[in-house]
Amino acid sequence: MTTPIRGARDAYAEAPPTARETVALLRLRRELGPDRPSYYPPASVNEIREVLLREAALIDRLALADPEANGDALKAALELKEFDTGQGLGPGATFEGVIPPYADQWNDDPRGYVRQEYHHWLTVPPWKPPLPPAPEDPAA
Repeated sequence: MTTPIRGARDAYAEAPPTARETVALLRLRRELGPDRPSYYPPASVNEIREVLLREAALIDRLALADPEANGDALKAALELKEFDTGQGLGPGATFEGVIPPYADQWNDDPRGYVRQEYHHWLTVPPWKPPLPPAPEDPAA
């Protein structure tokens, strides 16, 4: 388990430049949007969450440079926090950081929640089950 991050500098230390993240986010939104091929499954909860997370983090980073965007950053942070809170605990939970979205500390600092979650998303590889062994070749 990771420890809580201390602020924006720590949260975004390994983040890509904002222009590159903007392009990646636009591409992801397009891939998951209404033009998604019909033979693809609908966007999953985790895909929707990734868009919300990356969007909230990008707006937060932009607001750090331009305080006029603070309202937008707060709105995006609350949307992510509410989404994660709605997913609950257990196997369906979407939050990954040390402190859950419904913790009291985020009531006064929802952008801190975004920073925690984005830092975790950037730095902790997702859990993936090991690949099954290859079947034995009877001809060998």
